Amino acid sequence: MSKFGRNEIKDFIRNFKEASWSDEKGGYQLLNECGCEDSAYGLYDDASEEVVLGDPILPETFGTMQSQLAAAAPCPDSYNIVVDAIVTMPHEVVEMIKPAMRELGVGCPASFAKAVSDVLSVSQESGITPIFNSEEV
Repeated sequence: MSKFGRNEIKDFIRNFKEASWSDEKGGYQLLNECGCEDSAYGLYDDASEEVVLGDPILPETFGTMQSQLAAAAPCPDSYNIVVDAIVTMPHEVVEMIKPAMRELGVGCPASFAKAVSDVLSVSQESGITPIFNSEEV
């Protein structure tokens, strides 16, 4: 078993700039946060080779926390409708957001969704983004 000691930390600090620079992105990348760069799945994978994400255990796994999370949402009923759709078809939901993820160059669907949620929540609370009527005219 290898140790990550003082010498390894000094080496990391000395080589940080070189190790974290990305010519493709034109800037610094601090750390590979969630393993997205090492993932076997890609944002640009051919649709004919669909990857099915999620499985039937997802509703049971998420169900234990759904009511608490729904209570914290601005519109608990809307939250529950979306959760019910996502847990039954997670692959389709990921496919819906992949174009936006490609556009931004991010590979973590959960971080993408969390950022959208956070920004829209603040924007809605500030009166910048309206709440839309969902009834058809």
